Amino acid sequence: MAAAAAALCAGGVLAQAPAPAYASGYSERLPCVDRIGRCFDATIAGQGVEVIASRAEFERLRGEIEALNDNVREVYWIVRAPVPGAQALDVEARSNAFGRPHVGEPREEPDVTVYALDGQDLDSETEQVARPDVRVNGQPVVVQQETLTQDFLPPGRYAFAIKYLGRRNWDRKWVFLTVR
Repeated sequence: MAAAAAALCAGGVLAQAPAPAYASGYSERLPCVDRIGRCFDATIAGQGVEVIASRAEFERLRGEIEALNDNVREVYWIVRAPVPGAQALDVEARSNAFGRPHVGEPREEPDVTVYALDGQDLDSETEQVARPDVRVNGQPVVVQQETLTQDFLPPGRYAFAIKYLGRRNWDRKWVFLTVR
């Protein structure tokens, strides 16, 4: 949020892309359209999710993550300190000052997808879920998803895809974290 505020000129016009400034695809007209998490803030286990500020750290981490799981996309965010497994699924999200005009207040709880990067065995069950945001002939599409049946995460590295569902639009943060 401070980075977005610092990027504003005296006249209120954005001088440069907000953090992460090295990411491509920023549009002043549609600032949340690249869906990389600029428009909301999040906490995991009570710890703030921070931007990976340097491109070098981003590139190093991207190489590590791609070698572990090719389903994980560009991770621009991180929780610096390890989190306890019993609290790792405590995820909160809220629009920030930069994104509030674009995504609005929350419509519902954030949608969180968990990717275990170190081969952790997670208990889950397959469910059929209606997706009201995707429609065919006016009807929601039904998709199959794996839903966690445990309320903790075992130790190891993870990537979370946190989707903020606002009243006006949505955004997503890919976050790297370690569970102790």
